[in-house]
Amino acid sequence: MNIIDAIEELDVELKEELVDKLSEGYEIRKRNFGNKIFFYSPGFKHYQVEDFSVDSPPKFVDISVTGRNCELMCDHCASKILWHMIPAITPEELVKVGEELKAKGIEGVLISGGSDKNGYVPLWDFFDAMKYLKEELGFLLTCHVGLVDEKYVEGLKYAGVDAVLLDIIGDNDTIAQVYKLPHKTTEDYDHSLKLLKDAGLRIVPHVIIGLHYGKIKGEFRAIDMIAKYSPDALVLVVIMPYYGKAKFQLLPPPKTEETAEVVLYARKQVQNAPVVIGCARPAGTERIKLDAYAVLAGVNGIAFPAEGIVTYSKALGLEPIVSPNCCSTVYSMVFQTMDS
Repeated sequence: MNIIDAIEELDVELKEELVDKLSEGYEIRKRNFGNKIFFYSPGFKHYQVEDFSVDSPPKFVDISVTGRNCELMCDHCASKILWHMIPAITPEELVKVGEELKAKGIEGVLISGGSDKNGYVPLWDFFDAMKYLKEELGFLLTCHVGLVDEKYVEGLKYAGVDAVLLDIIGDNDTIAQVYKLPHKTTEDYDHSLKLLKDAGLRIVPHVIIGLHYGKIKGEFRAIDMIAKYSPDALVLVVIMPYYGKAKFQLLPPPKTEETAEVVLYARKQVQNAPVVIGCARPAGTERIKLDAYAVLAGVNGIAFPAEGIVTYSKALGLEPIVSPNCCSTVYSMVFQTMDS
């Protein structure tokens, strides 16, 4: 089936000129990664559409070391992202939660939490417990952190984390106004990437498209910052207005076509590492359109794919692989399967 026929099967209207433009990303992806594409359904919620589901029990879950609490309470999510995570607010609780999860067959965890007033996720007291989860329980161990310094990076390395996830912001106004960190700049985010990379840690940066109250502002610069450090993977998500505070709920996310342009830019800037679409993005018809554009732009994977997207990818000649893990673990799968 050709691209036009595949799009018609989705029953959504895609802009022809944008489809043509996105083909450059598709060729980059095909040249560097072959035909396999990954679809993820991590364990924090059950997700099923007509052509996609994961039948196996959850294998990967999220843990918050601050519970639902966040000192920063930025306009991005006002702590709501933490609500689906399992709380473990002391090192002892983290060990206990880890042991309980292991007994249930969980194979991987993401450790995160709310940020303090300086943009750090307070993991300092948890590195020994995290090391236990990694070495004694055998978990795939990832962390979603904020900013980092040298001591923090030493702790992550000591704990043996498999990958470090962090949001990268490319605009100072966004850092000050949305993230409530007027004393921080894009240089702090760049420096955090450098520290992690220099320490030899695997990095999977995230870019939140539309973070500045639904506007595209700084995303391209954030991608440029990330590309300098040869990330192990790049995750792109789209702002979810209902996560934020009341004034934010009234603002729409960027137009889907604008988001697709950012996805294409990311694919062109990060050609030798996987680029994936993460969990957070608008629902409904716009989700179908975005996912279709993203496949055409050459992404390596999509979390919680919209209705029809798996079938659509097959129609384009791609080979879908379904995983119950977090999409950030794409680095561990994409190269392993290229020759299989």
